[in-house]
Amino acid sequence: MNKYTVIIPTRDRAETLEATIRTCLRQTYENFKVVVSDNCSSDNTKEIVSRFNDPRLSYINPGTRLSMAAHFEYALNHVQDGFIMFIGSDDGLMPDAIHYVDSIVEKYKVDAVSCRQATYVWPNFPDEEIAGRLTFGGVRDDIEIRNSSEWLEKTLNFQVHYCFDLPNLYCGFVNRRVVDKAYLGGKYFRSITPDAYAAFATAIFLEKYAFSHRPFVIAGASGKSNGASSLHPKVDSKEAEKFLLENDIPFFDGFVNCPSFEIILCETFAQLSEAFSSKCSGYQIKYDLMLLKALENANEKTRAEISAATREMYVNFMDKIRGRNLKSSRVSINNRSLLEKISSISIKFSNIVEIRKTQNFGIKDVDDAALVAGVLVNGFKNDLFLTRKKLILNRIKKIIDF
Repeated sequence: MNKYTVIIPTRDRAETLEATIRTCLRQTYENFKVVVSDNCSSDNTKEIVSRFNDPRLSYINPGTRLSMAAHFEYALNHVQDGFIMFIGSDDGLMPDAIHYVDSIVEKYKVDAVSCRQATYVWPNFPDEEIAGRLTFGGVRDDIEIRNSSEWLEKTLNFQVHYCFDLPNLYCGFVNRRVVDKAYLGGKYFRSITPDAYAAFATAIFLEKYAFSHRPFVIAGASGKSNGASSLHPKVDSKEAEKFLLENDIPFFDGFVNCPSFEIILCETFAQLSEAFSSKCSGYQIKYDLMLLKALENANEKTRAEISAATREMYVNFMDKIRGRNLKSSRVSINNRSLLEKISSISIKFSNIVEIRKTQNFGIKDVDDAALVAGVLVNGFKNDLFLTRKKLILNRIKKIIDF
């Protein structure tokens, strides 16, 4: 029987951690462990973990405050075999996620399984417009066996968003034997962005992986989310500032750290390329495209910082950039190309189910959201979850056309 371990690195998120743990311990697969790695929290994180009397759950603490990358490294070194996944302490597992992933591993004989994640915005999220929103793919239930090099190229060309389509160690499972190949000098994480680094590091050492369009993970966004802190226009930057102050890995030469998915992604790949040059030699960072996309996707909060960063990087990478004018981020395309883009967007969004203001009918945390999403994804076939959340589900029936 395959072994599965979920690692939950956390710090000062006791208010969301309990629900995240509940989604994990709700799993019924036998050979399964959960490791909560507490980065010296000042709240009651340890107490929250100790309330669960479950032999599958363990608690570790480095004893001194670490940077995010160092903390991920510390936690990873506590799991030596089987399939491993990191999730955040405001994320969650879908009901029966481990059984589902194991069925994919056994059928397709793969060493990594990723998915189209569901997303849940906690009620404590500062942007009231999206707080309580639950979103997931509504109609696709198929499995793709993907070629890693093909999807790595797509990621570097910004044909997909961030690293979510790669074989992910964050919110996806990767076999420890693949993880071990990306160690160098006893170290795995070499970027300040652990999720993107692990995705790239897995992709270069793995020929193929399984990608599920049915979610088995819910990615949460809460008031203390690092990503939201730096990128969302209505969230203050305290968490992001704390993260940067504690960082102990220098940004790669020529790159300027700023709240841009495109720049973060490429800087991460540059770090990996320096460590594993032969494995990365077939791929290129398109610096001009990176800067253009960063400008295009800037929002009202990040625009000034990203604009300053791109100007500086344009000078730094001038020898790598040919024939692009960065004064405007507009890219001309013909009508046929535009029509194709619109069509693909329409198809994409037709496969999305979104429930807004879930807190108004009893969904208070990621555990509730996971149960509800699990029922909807499975088409009300599982009586267990109908019984556990009957009140919530009855209310959902009134507002969603099934």
